[in-house]
Amino acid sequence: MSEHANETDYALQVKRLEKVVSRLKALTQKYRQAEVVQQALFRISELASSAQNMDQIYLSVHRIIGQLMSAKNFYICLYTESRDSFLFPYFVDQYDDARMIDEVPAAALMRGMTGYILRSGEPMLCTKDNIEELVKSGEVNFLGSLPVDWLGVPLIANDTLIGAMVVQSYEEEVRYRNEDLELLMFVSQHVVNALERFRHREYLEQEVAKRTAELQQTNEELRTEIIDREKAERQNAVLYSISDLTNTAEDMQTFYRRLHVEVSKLVQADNFYIALLTENRQQVYFPYYADESGFQARQRSLQKGLTEYVLRTRKPAFVDGKTRDNLIAKGDVVLSETRGKLAHQWLGSPLMMDGKIFGVIATQTYRDDRPYQREDLELLNFVAHHVSVAIERRRAAEQLAKANSFLEKRIAERTEELVEEIERRKEIEARLYHDAHHDNLTGLPNRAMFTERVNQALSRQKRPTKENFALLFVDLDRFKNINDTLGHSAGDQFLLEVSRRIHSAIREPDFLARLGGDEFVILLEPIKHVDDAKDVAARIIEVMKSPFELEGQEHFSGASIGIATCRGGDDTTDRLLRDADAAMYEAKNLGRGRYVVFDETIRSGLVDALNQEAALRCAQTQKDFRIWQQPVLNLESNEVIGYEVLVRWQRGKNIVLPSEFIGIAERSGAIIEIDQWVLSESCQLLATLRKKGTGALPMHINMCVQHLLRPRHVNKLMSIVEEAKIPAKLIVLEFDEESLQQEDPRRVLTSLRRLKDFGFRLALDDFGRGTGPLHFLYNYPFDIVKLDSRFVGQVARKDRARAMVRHIVTLCTELNIDLFAEGIEEDEQRIYLQELGVKVGQGNLLSKPAPVNIKNFSKEATKNLSASLSNERR
Repeated sequence: MSEHANETDYALQVKRLEKVVSRLKALTQKYRQAEVVQQALFRISELASSAQNMDQIYLSVHRIIGQLMSAKNFYICLYTESRDSFLFPYFVDQYDDARMIDEVPAAALMRGMTGYILRSGEPMLCTKDNIEELVKSGEVNFLGSLPVDWLGVPLIANDTLIGAMVVQSYEEEVRYRNEDLELLMFVSQHVVNALERFRHREYLEQEVAKRTAELQQTNEELRTEIIDREKAERQNAVLYSISDLTNTAEDMQTFYRRLHVEVSKLVQADNFYIALLTENRQQVYFPYYADESGFQARQRSLQKGLTEYVLRTRKPAFVDGKTRDNLIAKGDVVLSETRGKLAHQWLGSPLMMDGKIFGVIATQTYRDDRPYQREDLELLNFVAHHVSVAIERRRAAEQLAKANSFLEKRIAERTEELVEEIERRKEIEARLYHDAHHDNLTGLPNRAMFTERVNQALSRQKRPTKENFALLFVDLDRFKNINDTLGHSAGDQFLLEVSRRIHSAIREPDFLARLGGDEFVILLEPIKHVDDAKDVAARIIEVMKSPFELEGQEHFSGASIGIATCRGGDDTTDRLLRDADAAMYEAKNLGRGRYVVFDETIRSGLVDALNQEAALRCAQTQKDFRIWQQPVLNLESNEVIGYEVLVRWQRGKNIVLPSEFIGIAERSGAIIEIDQWVLSESCQLLATLRKKGTGALPMHINMCVQHLLRPRHVNKLMSIVEEAKIPAKLIVLEFDEESLQQEDPRRVLTSLRRLKDFGFRLALDDFGRGTGPLHFLYNYPFDIVKLDSRFVGQVARKDRARAMVRHIVTLCTELNIDLFAEGIEEDEQRIYLQELGVKVGQGNLLSKPAPVNIKNFSKEATKNLSASLSNERR
């Protein structure tokens, strides 16, 4: 019995504890809700001081209420000042367009739900059924889409109804309760307080601005009064200075300059001149003329200008545009075509002595923001009287001084003539020697003087010495393009800047000369090791990488340098120049922008290259060249998605690969014709496949960047495709990354955009071979990026290469550029590339290049190739 009682007491105690826990949870929930409401009210209260404008307040109120309840559909309605209409300063609704709501007449709005709570002055929670009942009873005419729940509260400020705040729901899952109505009503008063504080702040700011403007106006009036007094004092000081000037000026020109300075203190006289009549009174000349437009008046016969007008009327003149037009209409003034810019206003006053006029003093302005006043003409007329006296006095004094100094001057001149004749002959001799040994454009030593210096260096080598010397042969990249496109004047500026940069990169004792054109040579003496020459060459290449500013645009060049060192006292200048020149050409063959030290292998290679170039010039595209193909495949499905067209040179019985003749073809210019032939053959092949219904896949064709440097070459590529009548999108033109970096980016970009607009697809080939190629992805319109084969070869061996590929895949995906991998030689490379996200590739592992055969492009051949590759993978 006792155990049963204990169990009963224990159960009752547990129930009591459960009730206590339940009440504590409820109190905790209420406390949290109250804390949220308190924080929301605090943020609303802060809006008046933190918000920059009313729109920001409304948006912040919406966000805060949205934290307290569902408020996707929320608006605020306010009376206008006249209280005959309403504004909706904030309106967000899922179905009704806020842009359709403008100022609404009070009579129209009062019949709606918003007007209903404005009429009653009470908050209201209405369901869809409640609204329909109010509409049926005629209490309201509902405006807009019908909500599931409608919650509205009046906004009251200082016992005056100023508007309403409404939230509504169109979703059955979102319903409002009376607690939400009470909460919205509670929040509304804080919103009103925030709005009223912000409006009061705006009112105070407006009042402060108004008072500040009034104080500024009073300040301006006081400053104007001070300026007027200072101006009067300055006038008196200037008039005194002008009176004293007639006695203190050293000569007439000094007098005119100082007079100009003094007049400028009283009148705007940036443009000021004095005109005087000649002794025969038939012409007028200008001993002093200062004009900001650069115009300089010259002595002339009397015409009908403004100066002559004052001379005829003998009265001061104030001439503005209207006055000038009237004088021209009457024929009193005729403007000469050779005169300068027309002045906005012109002041002129006569210079007179003993009732006889002999000149004019004038000032003019080209600006309409600082006009002359009538008092300026009065001041100028007063100045003219003092100037007249000074001029007459100076004339008499100067005539006497001229007479006294004439004989002394003549004797001195004759003596100087004899001395000058002797000096002139010496200068002519020095100039002739200089011209014979220096370049006319750059002022650098020429070939003759350079040869003398090298011969002297060779003579010193005949004596025992531990030091040597070297020759650097510098050839500029893209100089011909600059000369052809910008003209010889820009080419000369380019060469001058090049000579300055090279001079800054060499050492103090080194000797720089220009042989002609874009060829410079440098004598490096002394050097202890060939590395000294390499250091100088590297510095020259570095300074040449910076862009050149020519005719307001940036142009890029570079330098290829050959180095030849002296072999002893029996060496010759011709041998050194020839070997340095050969090394320079080897540097250009290796890709430009580098230096090469001469050795005998270069000479033999140069001979072979000349023979190869001669044979290439004699080759005929239709007869001596062949096109091969290599499929481009989807690495996941092994589906053939295109073909890269390759060119081979059939030289007799031998097949010459592109790596052995493309460089020579580019230098000789034959590459243009070869590329056009490859494009034409590819178009004919595509046309044949389309006629047979085989289904033509895109053809990838390697193009030399020289096509992008001339509009006619771009036009030729487009005309080949048009004549073949195939879609340009079936042709993918591939341009090498390194070649693009060496040309003018503006011209290249313009041509690429033309090809893109025509319909060609564009590919950036050998991506990752050079440095800094990312700007091609951002700025150039490439559709495809092809990873360089050497870059692909490192994927299976180096973590850094895989990381780079991973980032390139992400970048190309973001930029909507297709990424291909070429040169896939091993299955391990393919696996890594697929894991990194590369989906398309080509290479000997997938399919080796082969001569073009129409059967290879059939649907059956394509399927067989894909199937065989899939079997190999399995």
